Amino acid sequence: MNELKFSVRKSDFDRFAEKLGVSPEEILTALKAEVVKVGPGFRYLIDMENFFYYVLSRLHTQKKEAPPRQQAASPERFEEVLNRAIDSLAGASGYAKLVEVKNAVTRELGIEEEEFVRRLQDLIQTKKGAYILLEGGDLKIQIGAKKYGYIKRVVKNSVAEVVYY
Repeated sequence: MNELKFSVRKSDFDRFAEKLGVSPEEILTALKAEVVKVGPGFRYLIDMENFFYYVLSRLHTQKKEAPPRQQAASPERFEEVLNRAIDSLAGASGYAKLVEVKNAVTRELGIEEEEFVRRLQDLIQTKKGAYILLEGGDLKIQIGAKKYGYIKRVVKNSVAEVVYY
């Protein structure tokens, strides 16, 4: 039977290893990959069967080790964490990148992106006028029919300060 092999650029392989949560050296050793010089860079030559079984076993192990899901945070806790994330990530204009806010909130609360979007939609409906979403930006999150890139909190009772020069 013929061996099926494929080659991967070192940089792509390193990113893949990072996503799996292991060092590239660990995977290279486990896969018995060969390092091949190609032009100015290097590529890893990997046996397809070894790769397939390694990734399956790694994913199976990660699934077993996954921490139990936390009990869902209350809507008040979600709003508190969201507001703190917006405040800490906002620029001078008061807007924060929605993707960065989502990453901070999902990490702190241990929720998935879909739950973040659902909870944000609920919060925006409940607290009309408390948040402004902008469609701009490179990375966007779909909320309803539109994709947004930025979010800003509207703080009631705040006084605009005018500075004259």
